[in-house]
Amino acid sequence: MIPDQKAVWNRKHGSGEHEAYRGRVMPLAEMVHHELAPASRILELGCGVGNDTLFFASHGHSVVATDISEVIIEKDQRLFPDSGVEFSVLDMAKPLPYTDGSFDMVYAHLSIHYFDHRTTQDVVAEIARVLESGGMFAFACKSTKDFHYGNGEEIEKNVFVSKSGHVRHLFDEAYARELTEKDFVVAHLEEKEEIYTDEKSVILYCVARKK
Repeated sequence: MIPDQKAVWNRKHGSGEHEAYRGRVMPLAEMVHHELAPASRILELGCGVGNDTLFFASHGHSVVATDISEVIIEKDQRLFPDSGVEFSVLDMAKPLPYTDGSFDMVYAHLSIHYFDHRTTQDVVAEIARVLESGGMFAFACKSTKDFHYGNGEEIEKNVFVSKSGHVRHLFDEAYARELTEKDFVVAHLEEKEEIYTDEKSVILYCVARKK
């Protein structure tokens, strides 16, 4: 059983665990922004402290930034009232509240790897639905080669629940292709080491285009 991740992330953000990342643009955002058309419509899933959110907005894009944690969304709204970003609380495990083809890109940095396989499939299907044809799906997830692999109880293949209730569904390249093969064409897929929260992580990066 997947524990309540809203409670986990409200606790993390309430303690300021990720505040050091404000203003720090992630490599995935830097990678994909060159491929965006001017004034693109972006849906960000799991915006956290808004580091990539503001990066995209500063380049003239229209950003809807979402997170399951109302704690961090309320803080982002308070800190960035004039950013032009639409901040919203969203549980991506449920159907997305947007019409078909609403966005040019869906961006998810370390945010879609908190679910079991069936839910992850549903999340990706909803992402495909809200993207326009040719739209970009860019995501990063912890890899099965990451040091967190095996941390906690394995409740499903490659899905671990730590003692604190934090879920990690670790991806490999084959799994990323399996998730995207129905609706997307993969343009870029790699695993690379990155320093994240002061630890060396192995992260899988995937950029795909909707068929």
